[in-house]
Amino acid sequence: MKKSFIIAGVLFCTTVTFANNDVTNISITETKKEAITVTISVNSNGKPVKGALVRITSAGMPIGSATSDESGKAMIAIPTYGNQLSQIQVMHSLYKDQKMSDIVLVNGKTYDFILKSKTESVEEITVASDEKVNKIEDKTAKSEDKVVEHEKDAEKFSAEKEESIKTQEQLRKEKEEAVRSAEEKNKIAEAKKAEAEKKQSEADQKLEEAKKSKEQDGSQISADAKQREDEAKQRQAEAEERQKLLENAKLENAKDADNKAKKEAEETQKGQSKEISEAEKKAKEAEEKAKSEKKAAENKENAAKEKADNEKKDLKEEEKKEEKEEEAKKEAQKEEKEAEKDAKEAEKDIKEAEKDAKEAEKEKEAAAELKEKLKKYDDEQKDIDDTRKEYKKAQKKLDDKIKKGKKLDKLKEDQKKLDDKEKKLDEKQEKLDDKRKKAIKKAN
Repeated sequence: MKKSFIIAGVLFCTTVTFANNDVTNISITETKKEAITVTISVNSNGKPVKGALVRITSAGMPIGSATSDESGKAMIAIPTYGNQLSQIQVMHSLYKDQKMSDIVLVNGKTYDFILKSKTESVEEITVASDEKVNKIEDKTAKSEDKVVEHEKDAEKFSAEKEESIKTQEQLRKEKEEAVRSAEEKNKIAEAKKAEAEKKQSEADQKLEEAKKSKEQDGSQISADAKQREDEAKQRQAEAEERQKLLENAKLENAKDADNKAKKEAEETQKGQSKEISEAEKKAKEAEEKAKSEKKAAENKENAAKEKADNEKKDLKEEEKKEEKEEEAKKEAQKEEKEAEKDAKEAEKDIKEAEKDAKEAEKEKEAAAELKEKLKKYDDEQKDIDDTRKEYKKAQKKLDDKIKKGKKLDKLKEDQKKLDDKEKKLDEKQEKLDDKRKKAIKKAN
């Protein structure tokens, strides 16, 4: 453990040195500056990391710092930022440092960091200790605690088997009900969820008991923490010296935030190191205690274990039956959904057909109306055609008289009268054609 914390201090210093060396690669351009806020999310093995020091630097100097909270998040507000290249550093004495280099920060964005642990966590130490204790207890021939545990397992498996049998009956009922409706589909899932929560609660209780039984022994951790504190003070002195060279007064606020965040991170990490030390000590004590506890109840334990195994075997058989019932239920629900889908499609087709029928009825009515109008216009056309025939006969008689060459003045007047009649008849024909066109256009 001591080596791990010494390496953490070296890496911490090394990270700062690298940040300083990166200054030569940054080119500063005159850009519009504005206030931005970014969030840094720090996790390890899927869990949030509390107390990590988060530092944002530009040109080797800090422009924003914070310490990650219970959720592993650190929100950093930068009062003036001009889209310059920046670096985000995340440091924690129990984890390997991580950084993002040469990035342009985006207002409101969350940057995710996943840290790799340098040492085992309290939970991992506790779990490893419990595994060792369990192995020792397995080898203990006569462990009254094991007997009780096996008896509890037997009772639990028996109860779960009965519950599984009841569940099977419920599933059969749900399968039949699913054919008729879609009710009560989540009862089994809820029962399983309740059982999982119960088991998780038992596991949490066991872990809590292990934590409560741990005693304090952090002399080495305190020495390492003192060394890290001295190194942090040295780094702070170097940072303050560099800070004096900068002319931008606004960076003073970032410096203060960085110091505050670093102190908060160191305090949090001291507590976490103390917890790990306590966990390690208690884990060793638990292992020693388990080794010393050997009692004379092997036959009773074996019998209890055999009973629990038999109950567990019976439970698995019932669970297999339960799975079959579940599959049958799902198949019924699938058929139900298919039927509903077909019904909806059929209903949709019916609506489309009704719509088409209405359109067809409108077309039919329009066609009938057009036919009636055209019939009326045909009657008018017949009158025009009959009149046109009379005018044609009159024109033929008039032509015969003109050929004879007698009374031409009188014939000229008669011809003009006939031409006027033909013209009026043409106008009447034109109006009738126009009525036909309008009627057809309206019908379409």
